[in-house]
Amino acid sequence: MHKILGYLLLCTGLFLIFFAGNGVYKTFIRQAPVAQIVKMGDITAHTTQGAITVPADGINTLANTVLFAVLMQLLVFAGAHVARLGIYLLKTERIYDALSQLDLTDKDDLKTLKKL
Repeated sequence: MHKILGYLLLCTGLFLIFFAGNGVYKTFIRQAPVAQIVKMGDITAHTTQGAITVPADGINTLANTVLFAVLMQLLVFAGAHVARLGIYLLKTERIYDALSQLDLTDKDDLKTLKKL
């Protein structure tokens, strides 16, 4: 049972990492657009020389790209943790299998068990 769950968690974690990496790659080569989460209007600053208007297109694009990158980084982080849990389950299963194969009446096997 631990093997199945371990492999399932490992595959799920790797899928999350691949999904996030693929999304970032497609976004930064401009094959897929970034979702417009931040929508700001033009910014007008009043100075002593007069009013200066900063167009919001560049600010919106930068803010949305940064938010997307942070979201994908969180997905990679979560995928790494899920995959690590799967690896721990697989390691535990291998230790249980190795312990079940030991003959506790044999002195060499007892030395091996003490090393573990």
